[in-house]
Amino acid sequence: MSILVPLYIYPHLGQWDPLYWAAWSHPKVNFTVIVNPCSGPCGQNLSSTYINEIPKLKQYKNIQTLGYVATNYTNKGLDNVLEEIGLYANWSSNWNDSRISVDGIFFDETPGLYDWRKFAYLETAQKAVKSLPGLGQQIVVHNPGTLPDRVWNYMNLSDVTVIFEQSFMKWLDQPNFNLLKAFQNDSSHPKSAMAVMLHSLPSLTDNLLTCVIKELENMAGYFFLTSVGDQDQYWHSFSNLFSPLATAVDRINEQKLL
Repeated sequence: MSILVPLYIYPHLGQWDPLYWAAWSHPKVNFTVIVNPCSGPCGQNLSSTYINEIPKLKQYKNIQTLGYVATNYTNKGLDNVLEEIGLYANWSSNWNDSRISVDGIFFDETPGLYDWRKFAYLETAQKAVKSLPGLGQQIVVHNPGTLPDRVWNYMNLSDVTVIFEQSFMKWLDQPNFNLLKAFQNDSSHPKSAMAVMLHSLPSLTDNLLTCVIKELENMAGYFFLTSVGDQDQYWHSFSNLFSPLATAVDRINEQKLL
């Protein structure tokens, strides 16, 4: 179980401290962090603020990092996507610091419905990631944000697929909830290859938060929760839920050891 953190936050002084604090205080909780300097790697224009801050993530053994690349549902030029992948792969050599390297790529806005041409596009992108030593563990994550078809999908091209990105209430909606549980049970892919991201959570007691996490754990190996409810701002700040989330995951992990 890993907390999938969309770190779409400019690293002004102290802005990433909630993540550092959570990783330090909960060393047995895994965080998979998506870094997104400017809807991509920024080319040679990566600001010194990012160059100085991203290496700090590598101080924590329980943090792995992914570089953000949007595909615009494969409408973005494939050459542009491959260029961005290559830019992330070259970060450590460009800035002469191995700690700035990422461990793979988070492909946002990937298609949901199957199409052989889109498959070929994503396959080329996947092969690029898997061929570049500058991308560490060479992890590939797709984010269609919706449930794929059980048979005709792109999951063989990714290590992890975000199968649901929606509001907490949409997740609780019985048809959606049942579909997510059924998908995990019927899929040929393990739940460790799936992720769920939920926004607009209400205030929850510790016990209710624990129940939510346990339900998510039955659906996916990666997840993220935020109380932010403003459209287009869901992933651009640390909500007041972030610290309790890490604490609850830590507590659940400890209970498994008993």
